Amino acid sequence: MKKNKLVTGALLGALLTFATTSAHALTTAQAKAVRKAVTSVSVKEMPAKAAELVLNADKKDREAVAVTAVKTIVFKHRAAAPVVVTAISKAAPDLASVVAAAATEVAESQAVAIATAAIAAAPAQQQSVQTAVNSTAARVRSAANGSPSSGTVNVSNTAISGSPFPGVAPTPSSNSAVDYAEPRD
Repeated sequence: MKKNKLVTGALLGALLTFATTSAHALTTAQAKAVRKAVTSVSVKEMPAKAAELVLNADKKDREAVAVTAVKTIVFKHRAAAPVVVTAISKAAPDLASVVAAAATEVAESQAVAIATAAIAAAPAQQQSVQTAVNSTAARVRSAANGSPSSGTVNVSNTAISGSPFPGVAPTPSSNSAVDYAEPRD
């Protein structure tokens, strides 16, 4: 158990150290402060805390703070990726593609949900979000497979079959009674 924590901590540190996409990298102390700030609150408060940190950061550090916060949260709680991307993209629409790419780098399997969340929060950034997520997802797949990979993450910003959520089809409902005594197909 202790070994897993050490490996996880080392992996998180390496991921955040080597994968910063900002031209203005944070100092080690600043990055540690951002990681501590977002992990010191409950999971449901993390997206708001990350958005607050980005808004309060110096203009030159905003991108690095956003990337550090997103990667920290998504590494610890993968399911929070779309919500964190939404919160930061709403607070700072110019960073939508950056945070979507950062979240995709950590949780590539959620690329469509991440892209959809970023586009819903910052619709004017649709093209840049799709480009960033596609290139990041392809790079992550390539690294995982050990060979070049192609593929496109397609995101539709229109409702499907009346669903209020882009890219999510509604679940059909049935008002007929279900007989649980009979075997199901």
